[in-house]
Amino acid sequence: MCGRYTLTVSQRPALQDLSPPLTDRYNIAPGTSVLVIDAAQDYRQMPWDYSPPWAKTPMHLSNARSETLREKPSFRGAKRCVFVADGWYEWQRDGGKKRPWYHHLQGDLLYFAGIYNESSGCAIVTRGAMANIAHIHHRQPVLLDPRGITHWLEGHDLFASAITHDVACHRVSERVNRPANDDQGLIVEVAEDKPRLEQRSPGLFDSD
Repeated sequence: MCGRYTLTVSQRPALQDLSPPLTDRYNIAPGTSVLVIDAAQDYRQMPWDYSPPWAKTPMHLSNARSETLREKPSFRGAKRCVFVADGWYEWQRDGGKKRPWYHHLQGDLLYFAGIYNESSGCAIVTRGAMANIAHIHHRQPVLLDPRGITHWLEGHDLFASAITHDVACHRVSERVNRPANDDQGLIVEVAEDKPRLEQRSPGLFDSD
C-alpha cells in the first residue's frame, strides 16, 4: 500500500507556478488535497479520498489494488489520474513494531498510477512489491515512467513498475507516524537500532 508520500516544489519552477500555489510537503496523508495529472493531462488538486459515485456513505479509499481494478464495482467507471511525488513511506514490521522507510529516486519526481471521480477524489493504484523492496512491505504504488503517463491516462494497464529497480530506500524517524509533523527532517536517514547496554551500579572492585 501507500499511506504517506512527499512532494517538494521549491526547486521545480513548473510546479511552483501552479494555482492554487503548492508548498513543500514531507508527510502527505490521505484526506488532504494532492497534486495529480487528470484524464485531460492537466495538473489539478483534489482530495486523496476516493469513493464510488453510488456509495451512500463515503468509503474513504486511499489505495486501489491493480489486481482488481477492472473487477470491483467500486472502481468501475473511475477516471484515471497520475499522482506527482518525489518519495513515499512504507512501514516494515519488526516484531511488535512498525518501522518507517523512505523510498525515493534520489530526489527525482515519481509518478503513481491513480484513479478518481469528480464526486469524491482520488486513490493510488498499488501492486505487489518488486523484489528489491519487498522486504520492507509487500505492496507498493504502481510507478510510471514519464513516457507511460499518457498511456495510463488513455486506459492502458501498465502494472510492471520496472522503474522500481532504481528506487532507493532508507530508515527514517518514527516522527512521520504523526501527520501533523511535516518537515524536511522526516526524510533524513536514521541509524539502525543498536542493543542498549545494561546500566549497573559500580561494584566494590570496579576501577574508575
